[in-house]
Amino acid sequence: MVKREHWIERIERQWRRRSILWLRGVRRAGKTSLAQSLDDVEYFDCELPRVRRAMEDPESFLGDIRSRRIVLDEIHRLPNPSEMLKIAADHFPHVRILATGSSTLGASSHFRDTLAGRKTELWLTPMIETDLVDFGNSDLPHRLLHGGLPPFFLSPEPPERDFQEWMDAYWAKDIQELFRLERRASFQRFTELLMARSGGIFEATKFAAPCEVSRTTITNYLAVLEATSVVLVLRPFSFAPH
Repeated sequence: MVKREHWIERIERQWRRRSILWLRGVRRAGKTSLAQSLDDVEYFDCELPRVRRAMEDPESFLGDIRSRRIVLDEIHRLPNPSEMLKIAADHFPHVRILATGSSTLGASSHFRDTLAGRKTELWLTPMIETDLVDFGNSDLPHRLLHGGLPPFFLSPEPPERDFQEWMDAYWAKDIQELFRLERRASFQRFTELLMARSGGIFEATKFAAPCEVSRTTITNYLAVLEATSVVLVLRPFSFAPH
């Protein structure tokens, strides 16, 4: 297992600020591997039914765990994940929790509480320069050609087929479960066009016709991609002198 030192140090630093840390990032960005590489943590996969049953009573679950540092992977699978985190922050402040998910907290209807003042957040981006060193391959052209998701980066060949599998999983596990969007072909077409044109000024009307949807739908698609960390929207800044 690769130790991603930059991200481990950031997790440890943010844990010193708040007991609850929300780790978000796109599917296959390496959230699970990063969480499991931390020292002295107890790992819980919330996708497993037996784990979800054990957490039906959050107070009892938190009272029984022996570790002071735990990982709740894919926590949005719980019926009421915000309750778990709120109880942990208010009544078990000595327990450090790393909760992971593909989207921002506000994107899921399961998070009914804002958790304001109780948590900090960290976005695990696609691989950065320090990651290349940790993975033993600092070749920038390789990073640009293969992408920044660790499984794709480690592939000996450009992972074109793997990209479609990633899109299928992204649609099924993130988009459908969190947003219930329709017209998969239109959404996928928009995602591909946006990636091809990234770095330019965004105009929703230019995407509407190729994707066969309205301008309003395109704007909604962009918000979904931003909420699930697939895109970062850089909004224009202007300064008006007095």
